Amino acid sequence: MALRQTLMMRPLFVLFIGVFAIPESVTAHQCGKGWVLFEKNCYYFSTFAVNFKDAMIACDNLGSSLLVIRNSLEEKWIDLQCRLRGCFHGVWLGFSDVQREGYMVAISDRSRPLYSNWIKGQPDNSGGNEHCAVYWTDHSAWNDISCSGKVHFVCTRK
Repeated sequence: MALRQTLMMRPLFVLFIGVFAIPESVTAHQCGKGWVLFEKNCYYFSTFAVNFKDAMIACDNLGSSLLVIRNSLEEKWIDLQCRLRGCFHGVWLGFSDVQREGYMVAISDRSRPLYSNWIKGQPDNSGGNEHCAVYWTDHSAWNDISCSGKVHFVCTRK
């Protein structure tokens, strides 16, 4: 019986591997090594946690910008990628209200977010020191935290 179950699962396993192998080869060609393609944008997922400033610098050095989530589909994909890659505490978002409290803008172009998914009651600037946005995988939503905190980051470019 165990052998039969194993053989029945084998095509599913091959399909599962194929789903992840094919996009990776396409990604490497279109975006470059270490980048992942989704919806005509390229994404780079860090393997370590840094503060907000270092995340911005790292993305700039890669010719890209810190992640700005544009819609719920992109957010769901980011969430899945974070879980697959072990970014369980989330990733920096490219938004800050350091210039004007309560007025979150994209660091890349100072635009207001067209899409947002804040945890209820957020952003709240707890302790008067939360000026940077993060996507929290634990809550599948956004929060403001201290810019000196350390989480993973995602860079994006077209």
